[in-house]
Amino acid sequence: MTDKAGWSHSLTDFADQASEDITQKARVIAMAMLSEVVTRSPVGNPDLWEANKSAVYARETHNLFVGAYNADIQSNPSNYTKSGNLKRSAKLAREKSQRSLKTAFPLAAGKGYRGGTFRGSHLVSIGSPDLSITDRIDPSGSATISDGLTLINSSGQFPVIYIQTNSPYGEMLELGHSTQAPGGVYDLAFIGVSEAYK
Repeated sequence: MTDKAGWSHSLTDFADQASEDITQKARVIAMAMLSEVVTRSPVGNPDLWEANKSAVYARETHNLFVGAYNADIQSNPSNYTKSGNLKRSAKLAREKSQRSLKTAFPLAAGKGYRGGTFRGSHLVSIGSPDLSITDRIDPSGSATISDGLTLINSSGQFPVIYIQTNSPYGEMLELGHSTQAPGGVYDLAFIGVSEAYK
């Protein structure tokens, strides 16, 4: 196109640059969304499970009760001999180490459980959703993010990028059934990223 002053611009060059800018912005937003989703995902902690509530309480309070019991015995003058020593009948309780507390009060659920299954369940696909279920365990989320970024970076022009989980309990976590993510994961990640890239 030429104007009266004699300069010209190629609309094709402009369209190519705009296409590249749009594609790059889509990739950047998808990368941010993937990072938000993975880092917001709760990592299972059996100590927080309802089934383990009493064992966790016992572990946390056992030594406190031992201290109170011992203080009660030691504060009673009738528990001492004339020479000032504690009588044999007034036995003090012993505190437990963290290791022995775990042995004495085992968790009812989650034995052998390794957290990170949900973090590892997030999938990235280009063009259409990936309906598979992965059994990856990724507590830090780094492998999930790395694999996703590789796919996002290799996407073509104007990519349609899907980020999803097909985990059987993903919907329950999204509905707030985790004390670590009471507001869900995907919805909050979307709100945060969309605000950042308005």
